Order: sequence, then C-alpha cells, then structure tokens
Amino acid sequence: MVQERKPAPSDTTQQHDATQLAQQARRAWDAWVASKLHHESTAVAGVNLKRGEVAYCTIEEAGLVEPDEAGATTVTDTGVFVVTNDRCVLVGSRRTTEWVYANLLGYSADREALTMFSVRSGQKKTGVKYTVETAPRVDATIAAAIARFHGEDEHAAVVAELEQAYRRAYAEWEELGSHSPPTA
Repeated sequence: MVQERKPAPSDTTQQHDATQLAQQARRAWDAWVASKLHHESTAVAGVNLKRGEVAYCTIEEAGLVEPDEAGATTVTDTGVFVVTNDRCVLVGSRRTTEWVYANLLGYSADREALTMFSVRSGQKKTGVKYTVETAPRVDATIAAAIARFHGEDEHAAVVAELEQAYRRAYAEWEELGSHSPPTA
C-alpha cells in the first residue's frame, strides 16, 4: 500500500494562517468584551437620549440602509449610529431613524457590517451599515443590548456564547503554535 505524502506547509503559509487566526481571535475578543456592555454614556453629541436611557456604542459615519423599488438595499443617508438600552438610532444628515426594541419583530446581522431591523409598524426592513473593522463590536453590542432589554438571563446567554466563540478562536490560534499575542 502506497501512502500519499502531503507537503509540509511552508513558513509563509504558517505565518499567514497564524495571522488569520490571530485576527479571528482578536475579533472574537472584541465582540465578547463589547457584549458585556460596560461602556455606558448618558450623553451623546447630537442624540437626545431619553430619561434613563444610556448609550453603549456610538459609530460615526454609519449609513441608513433602505430597500429601493427593486428590493435591493441602498444607503440613503449617513450620520451617527447609537446603540442604547432601549433602541438603536441613526441621526442622519436628512432625518433620524430609530429602531425601538419594544417594537422589533427581529433583526439580522448576517451580512458583513450591516444590520437590518424589522419593526411592528409594517414598514419595510431598514438597517444600518458600518465599517468592517467595527463590525464585531457593533454586532455584539446590538445583540447584547437587545438581549439585555429582554432580561438579564438573555444577556448572560449572549455574553456566554461570545465568550465560547473567543475561547474557540484563541485555542485554534494557540494550537498553531504562534507565540505572539493575537492583536493583529
């Protein structure tokens, strides 16, 4: 019986793999930390927070995404996007759009750096677009804020899920044998 021999991965390939795994671990770490919602602010420039409302995350130059006549999504306005304990709000250059958690039917962050919201009012899905670099933090903050709105048990479950994702990513990076921290 003849055994096939696989070529050993080159140093360049291993370095590339280590870099990718380090980036994945770093993104997972950022998401896990953001999900804890420790960064609360009671004032955000240009946004009127309601009594008892706190902001967890503020993103400059976010885009309002709306469907066009053909059903494709298009960025129709840009401004400041804020995730709070009661809602997500985009204060755009033309108008303010908010997604109140009590009125949400659902949301999806399944596309890269884009979250779409469906609300009870029957209007079409709308959403917000942000940079790819901020996506892990923003996606986790939105998920955690909505979960916390529904109760501490739901919030704890989101935090635990993101912690497990980080631990898996870190273990994969560590298994590769790299000894530099995953901060890329």
